[in-house]
Amino acid sequence: MDLNRALSIIDSPALLRGQSDDALLHRVTEAAEFVPSDKALSPARGLHGGIRLRPAEALHQLSYVTQPRYHANLLDFYAQWALTRYVGFFDHEEADKSIPPGLTVSEAGRRIVGNQRRVTSEEMGIAFGAVLATRWLQRTVGARVPISIVDIDAALDDRVIYAGGARQVVRKVATTRPDYLLIAQDPSATHRFVIRTLECKGTKTRSHAVKQIAKALTQLGGVSVGGRVPTGLATSVIPNDRMSYLALDPDEGDELSHVVDPATIEQSRGFRLTDDVADWSPTALAAASVRAAWATLADFGGNLGALEQWAPTVMLDRLDRQSRDRTDFDTPYGLARGTRVTFTFAGRSFTVRYGIDAAIDRQLSNGSAGTITEAQAAFARRLSQQDRPVEAGSGESYSATADGSIFAIRID
Repeated sequence: MDLNRALSIIDSPALLRGQSDDALLHRVTEAAEFVPSDKALSPARGLHGGIRLRPAEALHQLSYVTQPRYHANLLDFYAQWALTRYVGFFDHEEADKSIPPGLTVSEAGRRIVGNQRRVTSEEMGIAFGAVLATRWLQRTVGARVPISIVDIDAALDDRVIYAGGARQVVRKVATTRPDYLLIAQDPSATHRFVIRTLECKGTKTRSHAVKQIAKALTQLGGVSVGGRVPTGLATSVIPNDRMSYLALDPDEGDELSHVVDPATIEQSRGFRLTDDVADWSPTALAAASVRAAWATLADFGGNLGALEQWAPTVMLDRLDRQSRDRTDFDTPYGLARGTRVTFTFAGRSFTVRYGIDAAIDRQLSNGSAGTITEAQAAFARRLSQQDRPVEAGSGESYSATADGSIFAIRID
């Protein structure tokens, strides 16, 4: 596929079709892999039928939420590999005259086979699962609030390590847990946060996706907070010709938000999830999750000082980072500060920028818990009013998350 067309496709709105309804619920509960629990299952609000998105948003989320798994010497290599692999992975349905068109896998993407196909399915599961979780939170918590996604194992758990991004268990795992924590600011108070969970999977067949959802629902029950299993989302993305997904929500009903302030943030530095604790303090987990979210954001934009300041001890101990040049750069979302990687592919120059909204970046470096949350809330409000970032055919693609990360691709 021509690189200009590939960039145009990842930057153009498309329909990712999906199912989240009673029919899916019935199929999942009939699967052999399904384990009944006390939680009531329901369709995920706002996800049935599909969502409109730009694939650039999914590539952004993939690089953002998986970055803590990679050591410094692999980050640039992984960035190159992922982009050269996926920038031409998507296409639009040829016969689809709707606006936006349906999202499909390109001819080049369909040629990926064997173990690489499995890896691709898993990574597309993470990339689009994170976007689905964000849309679900926007519908159920608030459309104009900061939302962060934290890798539980990479940020808060010492029972695994990562080698080349792959998860390696270093001690016996007594319980299964979801992959990610979802952190959303309470719309009514910037110092309060809602904590949810996400288990996202990917596979090439719809029948296997049903089995994956059944297993994911069990994993969502692996974290208990204040005597309750948090509300969670289970997703399975199917990157097979016409791209699609399945999603279900094991709803807890009434949901609480938790205070996070300078005192609880400081007390949570040494927090870690261990197998010998069956139920976690809501205050401790909320503060540790917010810390981890700020550290993940700082890491994404190369702000090592802020990473060291906010990362929980277990996260900081496993990360190997080297100082990198950081610069300010203009974006459709305002001024950002971060790092960049430039490499050559197919005779063209790729520049990828990983940044943080400049105001949030300053607060991560020099501010307090209160000033960071206020800066993120202001950015989320501004982002919710943002139209299409750049005109099609500009040679650039931008994406931003509601917590302040900014991702840009340019082809020259």
